Amino acid sequence: MIEIQIVPSDIRRRVRYVFFDRRRVVVGLVALCIVLAGLLGSMAAAPTVIRRVYKDNFLKSMRDERDIQRGRLQENVVQMTSLERSLEEQRIRVEKLVTVYGLDRNLGVGGFSLPIQGAKGDASDLHIDDAHLRELALRNAMRRLQDQLDLLGRYETANSDLVRHTPSILPLPSDQFVLTSPFGLRISPFTRASDFHKGLDLCAPTGTPIYAAADGVVSFAGRYPLRESVAWWRFGNVVVVNHSDRFITIYGHCDTVKVSAGQKIKQGEVIATVGSTGWSTNSHLHYEVRSDLEQPGTYIPIDPRIYILNYQWNNEASLLMKSRTSKDYKDFDPLPSAFLGRRRV
Repeated sequence: MIEIQIVPSDIRRRVRYVFFDRRRVVVGLVALCIVLAGLLGSMAAAPTVIRRVYKDNFLKSMRDERDIQRGRLQENVVQMTSLERSLEEQRIRVEKLVTVYGLDRNLGVGGFSLPIQGAKGDASDLHIDDAHLRELALRNAMRRLQDQLDLLGRYETANSDLVRHTPSILPLPSDQFVLTSPFGLRISPFTRASDFHKGLDLCAPTGTPIYAAADGVVSFAGRYPLRESVAWWRFGNVVVVNHSDRFITIYGHCDTVKVSAGQKIKQGEVIATVGSTGWSTNSHLHYEVRSDLEQPGTYIPIDPRIYILNYQWNNEASLLMKSRTSKDYKDFDPLPSAFLGRRRV
């Protein structure tokens, strides 16, 4: 037996006695050990539980942050894609200007290049490093393009007269025509045989105004005599403009002619209206641009689409590449002396 005496501080109160036999002592010790073991186990497990809770919360916050960053990356990818598209359009326009002015195509340090050669894809498979490389390529392309624009700006300022006499605008309102026959090889609508089309056929309603592509002097206006050339007689009413002896533009199948030979005109001035005179299957403008840059003294036809800067054609990049690598103008009718301003009919 175990006897426990509880003595109160007040001597007037009696002493209390508690007796424990062996069984109760053993049960109490076992219970105490269990409690202590539980406390010790809890204390030992507490760091692991805390770490697990912290890890779960940390991973959740990281997942939330990843989703936020992925959303931002997706927005940046969309913005970069839009910027790349816009930059490519501007790059093509710069190359067209270089071609039109007859400048070195490697204008500026490093020449021209595509605006981006980095990673492609959406934000789900695009890594941060790839996005940074893509951004860096964009910045470099933008800087190079700006340098080239600055050089072109200085060139245009120093050669304003040449710029004014370079055909560079669409000869018809941009919303009133359809390109029915481009520059190059085609099937003739009359002979059904393959022939070389030296200009553009722009289908438009009769009476649509025709604009001068650049400043110049009208070297011919009217119908070319049949006895002198059947080929040029077929163009019906035609207007020919000489642009500072560097370019000649030809406007065929006109309905009415509003200028006369020897008249000075400005870019954008109305010189005729669309018609269907001569050999023509419908109302349209046959528009040619000829240049003596390749062979001085010989005005050879070139693709007018390259020289139209206020209108965007499909696949302009391939048009530029083709104009530099392919010279299709082997068989073409030479210009009569009247078109060159040497003799008037």
